[in-house]
Amino acid sequence: MLNSPLHIVILESSKIIFEGLYSILYQSDIHCRVYRVENIDELSDMLKTENINIIIANPMHFVNRDKEIKKIKKEFPSLSIVGIDFGIMQKAVTETNAAFTLYDTPEHIIHLISRMDSRNKSLSKNNDDNDNLTKREIEVLTCIVNGKLNKEIAEELNISIHTVVRHRKNITTKTGIRSQSGLTIYAISKKIVEIEDIEI
Repeated sequence: MLNSPLHIVILESSKIIFEGLYSILYQSDIHCRVYRVENIDELSDMLKTENINIIIANPMHFVNRDKEIKKIKKEFPSLSIVGIDFGIMQKAVTETNAAFTLYDTPEHIIHLISRMDSRNKSLSKNNDDNDNLTKREIEVLTCIVNGKLNKEIAEELNISIHTVVRHRKNITTKTGIRSQSGLTIYAISKKIVEIEDIEI
């Protein structure tokens, strides 16, 4: 049985660059599906409907969108972001897990994508080890770590307070941890949240 395909989205407004990357990916040995989005809003919408593994992005789209990028990274911790380094957006490129230039060989780009796929699988395995917390429980845990009350969590995640309470009970049952400080240490150790992302 074939492995499920790697889902790659290319965040790039240039059709020429997109077509070039699309061609490189489909001519490689990587079993993949490739999508195209032209801005962060389209990307956010796609992440809600498709199980994306890797984003290849023109970092120009990250300029002044730090909050959205952090939110994406927090919601999808095993997602890799690969930047296209044009040599002019050094800060934006640092928001990515890896980068390549348009002058790199197709082999180098494919090797990089394969490396990111391995990284994702490793992170997914670690996330599977997160005492089997569901995606929604991880979202609730992230809110708890950030000191949000049940009502605030319900509003942020657009769920009922009753559902928040149920998720909190499930988190406590699965982790065996009741205190906010304990859950914070747990979330950091499992790489569910980064220390610098915790809202104080």
